[in-house]
Formats: sequence, C-alpha cells, structure tokens
Amino acid sequence: MNTKDKILHAALVLFNAQGTAAVSTNHIAEAAGISPGNLYYHYKDKEDIIRALFERLFAAWDVAFGLPTDRMPTLADVQALVRDNFRIVSAYAFAHRELVALLRQDTVLHDRFIAIRSRGYEGFREIVAVLTMSGVLKPMPASEDADRLAELLWLISEFWVSSLEVGGGSVDEAGMQRGVDLMLFALQPYLSG
Repeated sequence: MNTKDKILHAALVLFNAQGTAAVSTNHIAEAAGISPGNLYYHYKDKEDIIRALFERLFAAWDVAFGLPTDRMPTLADVQALVRDNFRIVSAYAFAHRELVALLRQDTVLHDRFIAIRSRGYEGFREIVAVLTMSGVLKPMPASEDADRLAELLWLISEFWVSSLEVGGGSVDEAGMQRGVDLMLFALQPYLSG
C-alpha cells in the first residue's frame, strides 16, 4: 500500500469510528505510521483528505451501480445492487452520518457531491428503464413516478446511517441488512412478479 493509500485508509477507519471533528491530521498520520510532514506532502489538510475519500466513495458507486451488459437484468441483480449500495454505505459511514455538515463546510465538496448526485439520478432513470424493459419492474405510469422512486431510494441510502444511529442502532451487518430490507420494501410495489 502506498503512502497516499495508507493515509486514506487510516483516515477512513478513524472517521468512521470517531467522526471527522474528533480526528486531526496528527491522529491520521500516527494511525498511518507516518510523520505529519509526510501526510502534508500528500494532502494539504484534513479537508483535502475528506475530499479524496469522497472521490473513492463516488468511484465505488460507479462500480456498484452497473447492471449486466451481456444479458437482461433479473430481480437477483436488483437485490445485489441494493446490497452493494449498503456495503458501500457501511464502508463510508462517516460520509453518510455527517453528510449535511460536511457539505455545508466545504463548497467544493458540496458542488462535486451535487454533480455526482445528479448523475446518479440520471443513472437511476436509466436503470429503471432497463429493468422495465427486462420485465423486472412494472411500467411506471408517469416519468414523475420514476423521479419520486429515485428520490425515495436516495433518501433511504443517504440518510440510513443517521436514522439507524439516532434510533440506537449500530452500523453493523444487522443494521445494514435492515436498510437493504427497507429499500427492497420500497421497490416492492414496482416489481412485476
């Protein structure tokens, strides 16, 4: 693992466990086994590290939200997509837990997140179209229904960690499975069989 990866790995572990406010760049450098000067050689500040972690989050979403291209997708593909989403949510729990505060503090991150989110909505509409063509989803009577469904699923995904923790739950396998179940429940009326 190169130094940049060590820094990001250490930061992710610390941010998930303690939150971004409680973790300094010195804490990250110590956890990565490097000097603070070495950390600053790679990242100018904690904000830069947070942005880099969000870029990794965005890249993970890009990989996870693909449907098979060599065949028509099935319900099992939809279920796998939902499970992959919550695996990513769990891996980047700090980002979901602190999303609003982080976006308010950093306009660069905010603008990038909004661009990725808009692209995600567009991708969701494409996924709905493919799943409808393959017969996994029922045809939706209006395009607004696909937009509403996209918004509902994004709300569940983006704020599940906060909801879980406010209710006394933990970001563990059982907690994430409840999120998977909730998202699949929201999709159920649109499934064709």
